[in-house]
Amino acid sequence: MRPLSKLDILRKILGAVEESMPVSDERTNHKDNQVKSRPKKLTDNPEEEAIRALAQEFAKALNNRDYEHLDGRAEYHLYTMNHLIELVKNNDEQKTIKLFNENKIKSKFEDCEFISITFSTDPEQAVVVYNVRTCLDSAAEKFFNELNKNNKTNTIKSGTPFSTVYTLVVKKEKGAWKVNNFEATGNLKA
Repeated sequence: MRPLSKLDILRKILGAVEESMPVSDERTNHKDNQVKSRPKKLTDNPEEEAIRALAQEFAKALNNRDYEHLDGRAEYHLYTMNHLIELVKNNDEQKTIKLFNENKIKSKFEDCEFISITFSTDPEQAVVVYNVRTCLDSAAEKFFNELNKNNKTNTIKSGTPFSTVYTLVVKKEKGAWKVNNFEATGNLKA
């Protein structure tokens, strides 16, 4: 019996992670968090699968938030060290807590749909573009007004899911994919 290669080990680990992932392509009922089915495997490329898992976990960490029980650092373990240093320098945790508390925001991640994963010439860096579906269970009226000020056709209101396009620059750091940069478009669609 030959020893397992790094690629074989990575495939086994990703298979185990895939088996344990709670969110499906068919949606999770965000009110009671019960899973309807397992996600489909999208490719046989373990790097792409690892990036998708990171992107989904990142979206969950950003969007499963409740001002009454808020962790302003919920996604910090998913960032590269350089990006994390910048966030700390810019007082990101306190800004997040202030935004959620002032606006009484309670939000839930619903699902995500991947548009593209593009690897750079450096195989340890990629750009991920995906739609993230979120539901604001509640927020202050002024927050909804701000969200909807340039959105005349699809009004976002309490309990109505909406989509946002996320763009992540991901890098491998110590063998694991991490978020090195993040951008969400202001193009919200209910």
